[in-house]
Amino acid sequence: MIPLMDEFEFQNPVPEPAPAKPRRSLTLLLRLWTLRRAIPNFDPSIFVLISLGLVWLLLWVAFDWWEALPDPQFLLAGVPLFPWYALAIVVLAALLRARSNPKPGFPAALLLSLGLVPLPLLLAVFAVPLLSLVWQCVVAVSVLIYSFFYLARGLRAFTGESQVRAAFAGIAFLMAFVWLTDSLDVIPDVWASPEVAEAADGGDTPADAESVLFEQSRRIDQALAAIRPDASPGAKAFFLGFAGVGEQKVFAQEIGLASRVLSERYGMESRALSLINDQRDLERAPLASVSGLKYALRGLAGRMNLDRDVLFLVISSHGARDPAIAVSNSDLPLNDMTDEDLADALSASGIKWRVIIISACYAGGFIDALKDPRTIVITAAAADRTSFGCSNDRDLTYFGEAFFRDALPEARSLRDAFDRAKSAIALRERRERVDASKPQAYFGAEMEAKLAAMKDHAQP
Repeated sequence: MIPLMDEFEFQNPVPEPAPAKPRRSLTLLLRLWTLRRAIPNFDPSIFVLISLGLVWLLLWVAFDWWEALPDPQFLLAGVPLFPWYALAIVVLAALLRARSNPKPGFPAALLLSLGLVPLPLLLAVFAVPLLSLVWQCVVAVSVLIYSFFYLARGLRAFTGESQVRAAFAGIAFLMAFVWLTDSLDVIPDVWASPEVAEAADGGDTPADAESVLFEQSRRIDQALAAIRPDASPGAKAFFLGFAGVGEQKVFAQEIGLASRVLSERYGMESRALSLINDQRDLERAPLASVSGLKYALRGLAGRMNLDRDVLFLVISSHGARDPAIAVSNSDLPLNDMTDEDLADALSASGIKWRVIIISACYAGGFIDALKDPRTIVITAAAADRTSFGCSNDRDLTYFGEAFFRDALPEARSLRDAFDRAKSAIALRERRERVDASKPQAYFGAEMEAKLAAMKDHAQP
């Protein structure tokens, strides 16, 4: 019996872990990524696992930097969010090991989890910005199917047995993790454009609603104090921004970009004021509200020559068919702004020369209440249409990207910028197969002539 056993063991030796060399680890990953038969019974070293994790981290940071071009700013506040993803990788590895029978070694399960990291990263960087919603769904489903076969193939290689249940458990965890990450907005942006970095500066500050609202006039007065009356001849431009919804960062960021681009073009860096709802920071700027807008308009009017100076009012928020601009910030008791509210506030201020840009759904419904020969009104959508790009994972809306970021810096005039943005948005919406937003504009003849006569600091 002993010789027979020895012969059996010689013919069917128990496999031993393969040497955990970096080159063999890379070979294993390449075979797994291409769904080929992998190296059996592999046990990677700690060095290999740490090195792979650092490579993915550097890749994330590099993509983040590339998306923030041309002037990326480092955001230290994004760094503490990275452990959320490291924890997810470890938990996925533990889950795969727990649901497998027999169980793979934990280092092997961890290598398998790390091998999945590039998929959601590439999906977020390339598929989401470039593809329509339908194609995003197609790609997401394809990635999940691929991930299932990747996990099943890898677990079979590590254990020698089919591990379908463990692979399904891994896919269920990935779906739950993506949903929870999006819900909690756990996105570790460490590079951002200057306007995004400015919007992200600071943290949440709990405050009593009554005291916060009571001190808004003081905050507006402080901001207005930096705007000095200018007695020099010639028309001057003044900027007033209004980010209506604080629960989504995209609106605050869009007002930041609008302020910078318009200030550079019309030379009003020292004559700008923004009312910002951003629940991440209730202290950074005066809050956006209907009463705050009226107060800020009166304050600006006191620093303007009303017979010749021009107000640029930019509003970014959600919109409603009423028409109305949504106004909200944390749990503060704020009222939405109707077209009558806005028209009355402008009329009461006495400001005659006005350029009003509204980035919101159904914003075209504001045009009739605001138009006159000394007013230009530009809106992101028609009165019966929605605009797009208001999700919390975006830096700018579709309109903000097309008008403020891409068209305005190089355009010959506001009309030219609007026409360029309108064409770009229509092309994008056709490509994504969504209902056209149909941006609208009214160009008062006197206001358009006045802008043409003003010195344009960014005239190409």
